[in-house]
Amino acid sequence: MKIPFTPQLLGDLIEKGYTHVLASTVADGHTNLVLKPVREKPKLNNLPGGYETFYKITREPMQMACGVEDVIIEVDYATLNQQITGEDVFEDSYFRMSEDFFRQVLDSLEDYAVFTTDKNGDVNSWNSGAERVLGYTENEAMGLCADVFFTPEDVAKGAPAHELGTALNDGRAIDERYHVRKNGSRFWGSGLVFPLFDEEGHHRGFTKIMRNLREQEQAKAEGSDL
Repeated sequence: MKIPFTPQLLGDLIEKGYTHVLASTVADGHTNLVLKPVREKPKLNNLPGGYETFYKITREPMQMACGVEDVIIEVDYATLNQQITGEDVFEDSYFRMSEDFFRQVLDSLEDYAVFTTDKNGDVNSWNSGAERVLGYTENEAMGLCADVFFTPEDVAKGAPAHELGTALNDGRAIDERYHVRKNGSRFWGSGLVFPLFDEEGHHRGFTKIMRNLREQEQAKAEGSDL
């Protein structure tokens, strides 16, 4: 059985003792990611067919992918052969490869800005979609206060702090408003913010997923004219 990957499901997997997920991508016009949860560390040399890698279940960075439109992410609860799990210790290079795999998934979301901040709202990770949507390179964005992506009017109203507070209290914050690019131009976009927690449950920061809705509407209009 496959079900959509959501922040609530991520929390449920952690509470039920799942520690890792096998990961498989399927190219069919969308970015499809199928995750199969397991309670023990898988063996790299004995993964089931169709699964290229695995990574440890944590709220960061996995929560970045929850709730993104047009990116089909499902969790498969099918029972696994216990022979694929074990206690082998892998080299650090493999876990770096797993992180790179997930980064590739994030960078494939070209129409979405996906970035994380610390608890103060300062940027500490940045995908290629964020550069496309907001105009800052990764080097330029790192360390910036995410307030710069809001209009001066919204900053004066305290909108950035309110958004983070809502995400922390409710588990997510959703808004549609004008945002500001590096060159000062504005666009109407949707924003989705999640709090990030470490394995001990301590709050460490936030993930924000953003999309330019005007570009989306324009693309749909152009497609209907063809």
